[in-house]
Amino acid sequence: MNGIIGQLFEDAQKVSQAYLDRSQYLLANALTTPPNLRDLGLTAKCIIIDEPKTQEDEELRLSRILERDELFRFAYVPFVIAQLVWDYADTILDISIRLRIHETKRLCRAVRELRREYDQIRAPYIDKKHQKSEEDNMLMFEDGVRGIMSQMVLNLSFDLKSEYPDIDSEYLMLLIAVYECDITLRALLLYTERQRQMVAKKIDRTVGRILPRPIYNLKDIVIEFVGDKPVSQKFSELKQKYIETFANQMGLIELNELPTETENE
Repeated sequence: MNGIIGQLFEDAQKVSQAYLDRSQYLLANALTTPPNLRDLGLTAKCIIIDEPKTQEDEELRLSRILERDELFRFAYVPFVIAQLVWDYADTILDISIRLRIHETKRLCRAVRELRREYDQIRAPYIDKKHQKSEEDNMLMFEDGVRGIMSQMVLNLSFDLKSEYPDIDSEYLMLLIAVYECDITLRALLLYTERQRQMVAKKIDRTVGRILPRPIYNLKDIVIEFVGDKPVSQKFSELKQKYIETFANQMGLIELNELPTETENE
């Protein structure tokens, strides 16, 4: 397997295997490991073993158990969607700064810190080509769900205007950005949970979470930007349907077949 797409497969395999190695360790030490360490959200920090040490390790290598597409969807797609989530978070920060909302200063700092931690955790395992591939595939996914997202924004805008008739147009933009980020993030977490369960069933091992912890912490902070202007109960119920829909779309994402290195020369 050559070129960039081959490298992406190897990257996904390495992340997955480090993830599995860590899962096995925690499973074996479940009785003595503090609960907070059983969470595999920081798996990307694990040392990757290039060669299996035992026959059991060889048999459990995810590349031998999962199909190529399954491995991508487990170890690569979540990070593609995470890029979109961070893009929405950046939009929230930009609007908040422009509106000079004092109450959001603490939240903006918290979001920046989470992004810094997220990037730090991933830095040793990705290069510019890998990062660009995530961005390219993020744009493909965003384009694929544009119709659903536009309908959601339309419904959201109508709901907020009905609840708050005097709402300022820029503040409305802020709330829409918050809910875009919140719904996409919750859909991502739902998608990764489904993938986790699929892999756990296939390898018959306990499997934790593949995304770094900062992305999970972001979920609680983003929604705080709403302040005293939440959506109606009716839209809150509709929100869960959008989360389900986007999570389903993540499972159908078509990955961009990137050109090989020789084609780029």
